[in-house]
Amino acid sequence: MKPLFFILVFLFGLITSKGFCQDLPAEAEQKLENLTDTDEGETEDDSWLLQMEHFRKNPLNLNVAGKDELRELRILTDLQIENFLIYRKLLGNLVSIYELQAIPSWDVITIKKLLPFITVAGAVTMYGDMKNRFKNGNHSLLFRISQVLEKSTGYTPKPNGNYYLGSPQRIFFRYRYQYKNILQYGLVGDKDAGEQFFKSKQKYGFDFYSFHLFARKIGAIQSLAIGDFTVNMGQGLIQWQSLAFKKSADVTGIKRQSAVLRPYNSAGEFNFQRGIGITVKKGNVEVTAFGSLRKLSVNLITDTLDYNDYFSSFLTSGYHRSQGEMEDRNNMQQLAFGGNVSWNKNRLHIAVNGIKYHFSAPLQKRAEPYNLFAITGNNWGNYSTDYSYTFKNFHFFGEAAIDKNFSKA
Repeated sequence: MKPLFFILVFLFGLITSKGFCQDLPAEAEQKLENLTDTDEGETEDDSWLLQMEHFRKNPLNLNVAGKDELRELRILTDLQIENFLIYRKLLGNLVSIYELQAIPSWDVITIKKLLPFITVAGAVTMYGDMKNRFKNGNHSLLFRISQVLEKSTGYTPKPNGNYYLGSPQRIFFRYRYQYKNILQYGLVGDKDAGEQFFKSKQKYGFDFYSFHLFARKIGAIQSLAIGDFTVNMGQGLIQWQSLAFKKSADVTGIKRQSAVLRPYNSAGEFNFQRGIGITVKKGNVEVTAFGSLRKLSVNLITDTLDYNDYFSSFLTSGYHRSQGEMEDRNNMQQLAFGGNVSWNKNRLHIAVNGIKYHFSAPLQKRAEPYNLFAITGNNWGNYSTDYSYTFKNFHFFGEAAIDKNFSKA
C-alpha cells in the first residue's frame, strides 16, 4: 500500500508541475535555474511562481493596475512601467490589447511574454469589489510528501545523541485563498526530513507554521499585512526579503522591483517578518510602517565568567533534527520595526527607509579581522535613501545607506 501511495503522490506532483511550467516564459525558467545553481540548492521561496500562476488564471486588468501590481509580473522594467502609466494617463483606459504596441519601449517580445497574464477590461467599483473579496476568490490546497530513498548516516543512533530523531519524510502543506491581487490569506506547515512529527518537543505537528492575511486597496490603505510578510526597501542595501534575481543576459532585470510589503507563504523559516505592516497613500506621498516580534534560532553561548548569554551567529537552515539542533530552536527573540516614506511625481521617485532591530541576547562574533565591521550588541539599525528617474529612454536609479555606526554603502 505504501509504495502505491508514494507513486500516486509522485505522479500527481509531476503532472501539476509540468502543467504549470509550460506556462512560464522561458526567461523566467532560466532565471530560476540560475538562482538554484548559485545557491546550490532548492529555493524555498516560491511566491513568484504562485503569483504568476494566479495571474495566469486571473489576468491582471491593465486599466486599473498600479505600479506595484505591474512590478509583480517581474517581466516589465521600470522604464516600460513608467511609459505605460503615462500613456494611460494621457489617452485614458485601453480599449484593446493591441494598443500595447503603441507604448514607447514596449516591444513585441515583451508583449508576447505578458499576454498569458494580462487583460483589458472595465474598472470595478470599490463597493462591488468589497462584496466579492471574501466569496469569489480562489481556494487552493497543496499537500506534498517526499523522501530520499537512500538512508542517511544521520539516522543511525549514536551514543552522544547527535542523530536525527524524526522520520525521513519531508511533509509540506499549504492552504491559500486569493481574490484577484487585493486579498490573500493562508496557512503553511512544513516538516523537514529528520524532524519529529506529533511527538516529543514537536507535539503540535509541524516544525514550522506560518499564517498570513494580506489586503490591498482599502481606500487610502494601499497594503495591510497581518501575520507573516516580507519587507523590501530600495535596492536591498538595508532590507530585501523577497525573491531577487541576479546578473544575467537580461541586463534590465538587475534592478530590484517590489512593493515594500508583500505576503509571505513559503517554507523558509528565516527571511520574513511576523507582526503587522501597513502602507498608506495620500497624493504623491506613500508611507509604510511595520512592526515584527518573532523567535529565531541562534548559536547561543553562555559566558563562563559572568554567566551572561550571547550568540555568535544566526541559524538560517530551519533544520531541527537532532538534540543539538532542537536546543538551538527559537532560543532568541527579535523585535524589528521600521518604515518607508516615498514621494512619487511624474517620473521621479525619492524614498527614505529605516529599520531597527533589538535582540534578547547580544550578538558577539569571534575576534577575527573579517568580523571587524560585523553587527554586534543587542541593537542595530540601518537607514537609506533610494531614488529613480526616467528621462526619455533612460532610467536612473540607486540607493545610499548607513548603519548605526555611520558605515556607508
